Order: sequence, then C-alpha cells, then structure tokens
Amino acid sequence: MKDFEIITKKHCGRCDILKRWFSENGISYREFQVDSLEVPQQLLKDSHFRDKFCTNDKCKFFVPLLHLTESGEYYHKYMFGIDGIRTKFIRDLLEVDGNDKNNEKTIREPKLCRNDLVEKLLKQYILAVGICREGGDLLYSIQIDKSLNLDLITQFISALSMFGEENLGKIERIAIKGLEVEMSIVSKHNLIFLVLFKSDMVQDHLNEESEKGLDKFYQIFKSYIDQNKTNKALYYSFDTEMCLLIQDYLVRIDVLECIDCSLEIPILRELSSSL
Repeated sequence: MKDFEIITKKHCGRCDILKRWFSENGISYREFQVDSLEVPQQLLKDSHFRDKFCTNDKCKFFVPLLHLTESGEYYHKYMFGIDGIRTKFIRDLLEVDGNDKNNEKTIREPKLCRNDLVEKLLKQYILAVGICREGGDLLYSIQIDKSLNLDLITQFISALSMFGEENLGKIERIAIKGLEVEMSIVSKHNLIFLVLFKSDMVQDHLNEESEKGLDKFYQIFKSYIDQNKTNKALYYSFDTEMCLLIQDYLVRIDVLECIDCSLEIPILRELSSSL
C-alpha cells in the first residue's frame, strides 16, 4: 500500500465518512486538520498543491484531501460519488487489496448504534427517521423498513406546507390507514424531523426529543443548511448524535436504564419488554 496522509477539518461530513471507511477496512492513515494554521501554510509552500489548487489570485482548500507522500500528488475529486465513497478508485490509488460488492462505491448500510440493545429496540418499533427541509429535500435519514419511500413521504410533507407553514406546525401525528403506521412531524429552523413508527409504540416525549434533534442537527450543519446544500453525504456524520438521541429517548420513557452513561458505549439495561 502506498504511504499517504489525509487533510481534514472539523464538522466535515465527508471527512468523517472517509476516516470511518479507512478504519472499518483496517487502513491506517495520518491525519492533519486545516483548522490549524500550520497545515494551510505548509500546503501553500508545496508546489504540488499550488499547481493543482491555486490560481494567480487565490487558492482553494478542499477537504477531505488525500496526499500521496511518495509522489507528492494531492487528490480531492473522484473520491466521492453521489451515493458515497468510490472505494474502487481509492483502493486502486493506494494499491490496497479488497473487493467491493458493486466495485464502484460503498452502499451505506451502517449499524447506527454500537449498542446492541438500542439497535434491537430501534428495529422493533421504528420504521424510519428523516430530517428534511420544509420544501421537501431529504437531508438525513435512517430507514429500517426498506419498503418505505421516504422521498415520496417528504414530498407529501412539502405539499402540506403549501397550505401554510403555520398549518404544518400544527400537525403532530399522521396515521397511515391500513398499515398500522404513524408518523410524527416536528418543524423548526425551516427543517422537519419526521419519525415513522408502529402504532403500538409509546409516544411520550417524542416531540420534545425530535425538537432536540433538530436543534442539534441545525447547530452542527448550519453552514451547509444555509447554503442550501442537499448532498446527503454531507450529513452522514449525524449518525452518532442520532444514536444518542434515540438512547436518551428510550431512557426517558423508562424502557432502558443507563447503568453507566459516561462510557463511549454506555452500559444499558432493559426495563420493559415493550414501548
């Protein structure tokens, strides 16, 4: 494997995705962040970087940026496609052995929470979770039931908003007749947090936790949201926050008890067999 480094920055969704992919595939890497002034200054001294990313009047710092130390070359384009990492390109570039199912890019099927108990309860009652703009653009989603068309559902929500945002804000629950499925809707920051769940799930505090999720999502991705960026890959890193949100909700409704929440993977105990 070729020797390489990656240049990243804080709150960079694609940086987090790339680093996670390297870790999951056992590929070690050295990381440098442009948040430190030293890194941009060093890049500006490198002729390979200047030739590729600088013009007469300015330089552009793209992240994640992959640097092959032997050749000195930098790569930013072609590492990501519309659906995720182009793993074949990166493997070929780094001369890393491995086979990918689609031979082009990763299919995003992450295990949301590393805690098996939270995962079990999530899959038992939740069908899907999504965050979209009030206009209907889906930014982030977790889809347990693959038969659901979340894009179609967000278009439906967008249609509801045509009758007035004030009316959309009054809608908290929608029952989907014949499927025993309900949908919770919370709107804030011109975003909508929706949860599709089985009708026998306890709904106490669901709106409050959804609003907390929207606050956190907006806080982390404000710059992307304000720039109207809709590439879902930018928002994948919200998985960790979503897992904590789900865990807190399960603790709050007395389904789980947190024995030790100070750990990276908290120790939990199930208190009830149903939600």
